[in-house]
Amino acid sequence: MKDEIIPVETAEKVVALINRVTGKNVNIMGQGGVIIASVQKERVGTVHEGAKRIMTGEIDELAVSEEEASRFKGVKAGYNGVILRQGRRIGCIGISGNPEIVGPIQKMGAIIVQEELDKRSSDEERREELDQIAQDITNLADQIKVVAINGSIQAARLGERGAPVKVVVSQMAELTDRINRMAVRIAGS
Repeated sequence: MKDEIIPVETAEKVVALINRVTGKNVNIMGQGGVIIASVQKERVGTVHEGAKRIMTGEIDELAVSEEEASRFKGVKAGYNGVILRQGRRIGCIGISGNPEIVGPIQKMGAIIVQEELDKRSSDEERREELDQIAQDITNLADQIKVVAINGSIQAARLGERGAPVKVVVSQMAELTDRINRMAVRIAGS
């Protein structure tokens, strides 16, 4: 599996959800600790130093108490933790507030991201399966069309005796059209 990234729309969805429930600042960071989604839009694209350490594997989590935060400029109390997928670090979620309270919420947020990525992957697999089915149906329709053309040629050679074959060929052509429309519907679903 190549390096997986968290899609921005997934990160934004999870950030909005956690913020709506908690009212807290929420960030999701990707490779290098770069913030990819945040309640504070101006922070998107900047590097979160704690997340950078988490993403390198130096630490798995970073809890900052109110007391610790007061000693540093620009640091807020909160909890940052890793997001794993199939044993690999793919991101980090940080939530402001008392680490003892927001820590469990962060862990649930990491699970939500994992579930969203699993769902997205499952949807992509289903889409690929449907596309393959539509292609198989189209190929079948093409084969029927070839048989119909050959039947048409044979009916023409038979002249008047080929009239029943012409009826079958006509029905095959209608069937091919219906099959192709069905394949388009499957591909579009």
